[in-house]
Amino acid sequence: MTISVETPDNELSIPFDYVPGARGHAVLAAGEDESGSAALAVWRLGATGQAVGAWVLSMSAVRRDNEEFQQVMNLIRDRSLVAWDADSPMEVIGRIAPELPASLVESLRRNVLLIPDLLAEIAEQRAAITLAADEYRRTASSKVAPLMWPTDIPSPAELRVVADEMQHPAAPVVAKALGLSAGLARVAQLWQETEQVRARRRYLRTLGDPQLLPPRWLESVRAAVNAGSQV
Repeated sequence: MTISVETPDNELSIPFDYVPGARGHAVLAAGEDESGSAALAVWRLGATGQAVGAWVLSMSAVRRDNEEFQQVMNLIRDRSLVAWDADSPMEVIGRIAPELPASLVESLRRNVLLIPDLLAEIAEQRAAITLAADEYRRTASSKVAPLMWPTDIPSPAELRVVADEMQHPAAPVVAKALGLSAGLARVAQLWQETEQVRARRRYLRTLGDPQLLPPRWLESVRAAVNAGSQV
């Protein structure tokens, strides 16, 4: 069984989460579909986690209709895979590697973003912003209120529990994909909250213009585009 849900995606259009030089993210998940058969979930996500395409492919269909499978996988070749840990995406890629060109398999393996790493980068950025605010406050001629973040950064385990609890699909493989997508979207929201706090304070704007993604994260999704173009 093959199920696909895709929103129109004109390659020339500019979505609300458009990031110059980046295409976005993708999710690969393996598990059982509604019938209990082995299946693969492929989610295509924008830069901030907005879903722009979703497919559930039975593994039997993958082997039977390789052309359709390759078409779906080509749609994520220039996107960073998102995962909770390093082993899970490698395991899924290993299962489907015999059905894909070696160049695409290698590209997928090179371009993986771990949600714990994204949380850690946001924590680093917040620490740097807080330090800059503290230094300004020490020399300011008038009283300056300390920074207040609207939401604390959760641990990866806490975020995963919340993301998974939000999902109630019939198929386990879909639950995995939706949980990862929700986790990424929440991390992107945490970063947007961080930049909003910084941008509201004029003395912190010297740290740079607001960005949709923090530096290392942005570099990774842009690198995925370059890698995908070589497949």
